[in-house]
Amino acid sequence: MTLLTTNGFYRELAQLTLGRKHPRFMVAISGGMDSVCLLHLTTQLRESSKIEVCAIHVNHGIRHASIEEEKFVRKLCFNQNVKLTVVSAKGKPQKSESMEMWARRIRQDAYNSTRKRMNCDFILTAHHSNDNVETILMHLNDGCGIEGLRGIPPKNGFIIRPLLKYSRNEIQVYVHNHKFKYYEDESNRDISIIRNNIRHSLVKPWENQTDQFIDRFNDLSHKAKNAVNRMNDLIAELSKRVENVNHQKLIHDQLVEKLLPSQLVRLVKHLIGETEISWRRHQWDGLEQWLKKSKIGSKLKLNSQWTILRNRNSWILSNKVHDAISLLIKSQGEFSTDGFSLYLNKIEKPTLNSQNSKEVIDAKIIEGKRLNLRSWRHGDVFQPLGMPGHKKVSDLLVDEKVDRFSKEKQLVLTANDEIIWVCGRRLSEKAKITNSTQEFLELSMKTKVGVSWT
Repeated sequence: MTLLTTNGFYRELAQLTLGRKHPRFMVAISGGMDSVCLLHLTTQLRESSKIEVCAIHVNHGIRHASIEEEKFVRKLCFNQNVKLTVVSAKGKPQKSESMEMWARRIRQDAYNSTRKRMNCDFILTAHHSNDNVETILMHLNDGCGIEGLRGIPPKNGFIIRPLLKYSRNEIQVYVHNHKFKYYEDESNRDISIIRNNIRHSLVKPWENQTDQFIDRFNDLSHKAKNAVNRMNDLIAELSKRVENVNHQKLIHDQLVEKLLPSQLVRLVKHLIGETEISWRRHQWDGLEQWLKKSKIGSKLKLNSQWTILRNRNSWILSNKVHDAISLLIKSQGEFSTDGFSLYLNKIEKPTLNSQNSKEVIDAKIIEGKRLNLRSWRHGDVFQPLGMPGHKKVSDLLVDEKVDRFSKEKQLVLTANDEIIWVCGRRLSEKAKITNSTQEFLELSMKTKVGVSWT
């Protein structure tokens, strides 16, 4: 058993704050044993270390004892000369939320907004090592990978958990020795709540059988953290070889041919910014199976922002929803939209050009017509240069083996609603120059660095 003392607590706090001088702490206090202990320990440091302390209490209003608990917390903070902010929860759980999820969201929102308003450096919560064990077991129940074995992090952004290395029993001894009063949350006995069920049916019986139970789980958590950190470092190095292309990330087959499917999943997680988020088993397995079995052109939505596409020689990650573009333009000048620039310039005579990004047309063809640069649409047709008949733009994109994300970004230039150029790909027969052409108009385009139209 680790003895909980003010000095030990101070050392832990200093380590988590990296020795920051004179920090301002906001203590989250429910009125329960753990948070009462945390508030007392923190206030004991005010004189010796010159820290500032305030507190926050969230009244969820879902239990009969909520009013009495709030009164208790107000009196406690008053007696310890701690400025208290009380937030009363409003609203109700969303359709996809349990009561516990809703309460957690309410607390986090209250913590974040109050911390900013009170100009606090850190939020202190009273999570301890028993909470960590329960969290690990809950993750295992959800079918987590090694990330779930890490448990609760001691520090997560502005939130610090300085009691995490101490057990519930150690906190109880400290509170008993100081004869602190506290409120026992009656909902902790409700075994219909999965955390409570795990606590009463697994953690407590095991803890009673061996003093080393909590320590062994903490050791497992520590080893899991080190292993995940090492893997994340390797994945971060690998990610430097991923090609970034205008809101897209291209993972070429050559880069991942020696990776296991699970390692490719980790790389994808890293690239979409979810390295530190523990995926549930169905998320992990779903992506891993899709990576194994997806065919060219298959697309999978990863979250609200990111989509992955299987291309011929690569995996493409895209994080931007493409909005349809429609831009009226004049007969000459530069016109830009969403990473794309179109240039229309009159020239004296055309030169030989093999670039699809530059074309020359008969200026008279578009004279007096309404020009529009827009996204292509399903059903669009035009007469490709050199062909006798019409062709669907969709068929042209298929013939040129354009991936689905690039298809979504494809633009066309129209004159009175007739396509004269599938930008960067094919000119229309209607706009070609002839022996009788007297005025030449050069069409050219540029995209942001790295954008490919092939």
